[in-house]
Amino acid sequence: MRLLVGTLDGYKLDSKGRLSIPTKWRERLGKEFYMVSVTVRGCKCLNLYPEEYFNEMYESMQHGTENQKYDAITSFLDNAEEAVLDAQGRFTVNQRLKDAAGFTNATNVVFKGKGRFIEIWNTEEYEKINSTYDHNEGIYDLMDKLKDNKE
Repeated sequence: MRLLVGTLDGYKLDSKGRLSIPTKWRERLGKEFYMVSVTVRGCKCLNLYPEEYFNEMYESMQHGTENQKYDAITSFLDNAEEAVLDAQGRFTVNQRLKDAAGFTNATNVVFKGKGRFIEIWNTEEYEKINSTYDHNEGIYDLMDKLKDNKE
């Protein structure tokens, strides 16, 4: 499986609320996929999940107490919609998810490849989330922290 990687900017929702998926990611995302509005560190974005990974995410929420499962599934599915790419590689973001992700028609966006899914940020939210990270910390330092948390 090829991962979705990189940061791509220069994209914009059109006047009808449609957004083009970068060409290099279209096949990996699939013609039919799911979009979910999420909040990360207080910043709002839209995630695009290939169908298989969306299903895996849903299955991963089947653990914990009944209340924990209910809360996780409700948060995930209430903020999700199915999507389909048209012949030009575009999909339409409905008004509910546009509002939740902080998008309007003509919003400039940044695409972030996150391995198995895609994040889409409006440029203001992207600048906010980007400022929450310590960019001086190296990848090996971050990997060591992950390893320490597992032990």
